[in-house]
Amino acid sequence: MSFIQFARAHGIDIDPAKLYPGQKIKRCGTTEKPRSGAGAYFWDGERGWVFDWSGEARVHWFNDPSVNAWTEAEKAAWRAKRQAASFDQEESYRRAAVRAHELLASASPGQHSYLHSKGFAEAEGFIAADGALLIPMRAAQGNALQGVQVIRWLEYERRHEKKMQPGMKAKAAVFRMGAPAAAETCLVEGYADGLTVQAALRSIGIHAAVVVCFSAHNIATVAPLLTGRRWVFADNDKSGTGQQVAQQTGLPWCMSDTEGEDPNDLHQRAGLLAVCQKIMNVRRAGAGS
Repeated sequence: MSFIQFARAHGIDIDPAKLYPGQKIKRCGTTEKPRSGAGAYFWDGERGWVFDWSGEARVHWFNDPSVNAWTEAEKAAWRAKRQAASFDQEESYRRAAVRAHELLASASPGQHSYLHSKGFAEAEGFIAADGALLIPMRAAQGNALQGVQVIRWLEYERRHEKKMQPGMKAKAAVFRMGAPAAAETCLVEGYADGLTVQAALRSIGIHAAVVVCFSAHNIATVAPLLTGRRWVFADNDKSGTGQQVAQQTGLPWCMSDTEGEDPNDLHQRAGLLAVCQKIMNVRRAGAGS
């Protein structure tokens, strides 16, 4: 197995064109978010290691079988360097949180083309001075603001672009809809999915919270941090990621029967009643959870 293959097996996405021997820790993306900069690695041409700042926070050591394995002293030395890098990472998180507070403080409530395109023309959100929609991303435990998701219309590409705030801590960041003390919670990936599930719950008189996790893998991170009755409304990804993560949580789950659809896609194609039916089925299946 090559070092790049090893890295990908552990969720780290290294560009082969940028891989060359050195003595410095380098940043890169993850397989889930190639442009995030959440990955880190070291490679000296024979031995290396990979690390995911947003994931399990554990080093995975690699060496060619034909060379000497990492010694405990060498691992300790790199651990010290990584701790210094971790301090820089935490400072980056802090600055991102401060910037998020500033962005939200300067925003105004209003409607947005993205919400209109998702079937919620009357819904309001935080609108930045440049017209972007800002979605607060808060810690699943403690509710501290970690950053924002920015959604803006790209005129020349005729599409909405969704990006997380640079430098923020995305791990375990959520947007919660509903009462903090709700006895029941549905976990979804996207903001529009959350609006859809919230509308469906209200239409059938179920008082449950909806937690937007912003990515499939973050659902797996967030699920054990919550208490009470929980279930997942997953995306039916062509890759199967949504279903795999939903199953990984060990919670009851449901998704659209149509490949490629998320909850909001189902809502827009088949109507809110189709979403309600999925919710009633998964709640019935998980009645003992």
